[in-house]
Amino acid sequence: MGRSELKTSNAETIGLWEWTWSKGSIPPNRTLSIAFSGWTDVTNALADSSGKLNELVGTKFISFGGGNSSGSFQKESIDLITQAIQDGKLSAYDGIAYDVEEGDSGLADAFSESFKEAKKQGMSVLVTVSHSAPYGIQDAADLMNSFFDNDNIDYLSPQLYTTGEETENNYDTSHGVEWNQYACSQAKVVPSIVSDDMYENAKQTFKDYGVNLSGYIRWSQT
Repeated sequence: MGRSELKTSNAETIGLWEWTWSKGSIPPNRTLSIAFSGWTDVTNALADSSGKLNELVGTKFISFGGGNSSGSFQKESIDLITQAIQDGKLSAYDGIAYDVEEGDSGLADAFSESFKEAKKQGMSVLVTVSHSAPYGIQDAADLMNSFFDNDNIDYLSPQLYTTGEETENNYDTSHGVEWNQYACSQAKVVPSIVSDDMYENAKQTFKDYGVNLSGYIRWSQT
């Protein structure tokens, strides 16, 4: 898929988080797939993701961030990602996924600049957060408002799980960010769910909140 085609389809997204440490296979029906390493560090993320690049299907993403100290965001780490985009270090991929769960306060402008640079380079942008908002960022409510308003984000993906082993979707919220606020998102809302069969429940639940989903991204591996 060429980068000029990234936003032309109205079909629902069917994605997969592809763990870089796993030997699982990617179903061929995925419209996007993401090399997930859990690092914000560019060098580490590139190294861990390189072995998955040729296995990715659909729109190919590299991810930065995660739910621990290795995936925590600071302004410096975001600036280094932005610099890597400018330098063409991420050009083998079609898009960048920012897994925003832990980090410092006051990062909205740094993220905005990074998204802007990615779009300038013809890349797609995906932002995923833990449940309704990043659990480990103090000003998460303000950060989410900036994400909802940002038209450089293509996909916004709230994670409907905590451990990734749930048998049903978890609709917990945090930092006062409620699910009906996702109706204001400029980006397509495509939740991350544990398994494919949980999508219909997510679709109906979000509809009750006034949010129309545009697909989903699966966390569990094949």
